Amino acid sequence: MKIFVVIAVFNRKAYTVQCLQQLQKQTYNNMSVVLVDDGSTDGTSAYVQKHFPEVNLVKGTGNWWWTKSMNEGCKTAINNGAELLLTLNDDTLFEPTLVQRMVELHKQNPDAAIGTLNLIKKQQEYIFFSGIKDIAWWKAKEIKYHKAFTPLPEGLSGLHPTKCLNGRGTLIPVSIYKQVGGYNEQFVQYASDFDLALRIQKAGYRCLITYDVIVHSFVEDTGGGKSFIKQSSRTFFKSFLNPYSQTSLKMTYHYYKSHAPKLVFIPAITIQLLRSVVAFYKKRNLVSKL
Repeated sequence: MKIFVVIAVFNRKAYTVQCLQQLQKQTYNNMSVVLVDDGSTDGTSAYVQKHFPEVNLVKGTGNWWWTKSMNEGCKTAINNGAELLLTLNDDTLFEPTLVQRMVELHKQNPDAAIGTLNLIKKQQEYIFFSGIKDIAWWKAKEIKYHKAFTPLPEGLSGLHPTKCLNGRGTLIPVSIYKQVGGYNEQFVQYASDFDLALRIQKAGYRCLITYDVIVHSFVEDTGGGKSFIKQSSRTFFKSFLNPYSQTSLKMTYHYYKSHAPKLVFIPAITIQLLRSVVAFYKKRNLVSKL
């Protein structure tokens, strides 16, 4: 099966090069890469063109942000014969068998989007994302299999249902991607990955996460607004008005309006915003302390 790895990048040439080098070492042969560079000014595109000529390079306007970049990358992949899409971030580390193992899992579960276990590697390994068992919309609560930034438990394995999936190593069959209409560009930078997973399930398909395939992440360099990143209170609260941050009021409104039951829509948004503030004061500097 023809699989395309789709990556959106912006001004992180070192991470991008490291990611592409790992992809060159993949054991699965029927694979191509689409790299969407949304206006980098650090020479990313020129370097990729020179040193990775096999990569399908798509250049954005600088205003595509993550969601449109991923849709444009997926469109390029589909136009070039992709049957499967594997979304990936550039700030990740993974084994040479990543693509091979994800294709094998797809063959066993053709009706599903499948994500990978995301870990942070510091002095020891910590959970970053291991799936969401359920969502209690009325209290804006994701019921996670494991809390983020907790030590990796022993013996994790197998496939598990999850309500949401992120972009750090998620396989999506092209047939499913096309049926649900791809990523919703109303979510310009954040939440479009979770939104896509929820719409995939509404369309009658499954979302699964495998604990047997691991992607390590450098989460210190993730985007603005995240409660666990070291930042000032002023910067954090300004992020609510920034449509490109994870705490964007506009993004939060659209997410809960799209998926929360109507009766709990307003309280859910209110609780989510309050929870973000509490999490900021509890968790800031958390990653740097691991």
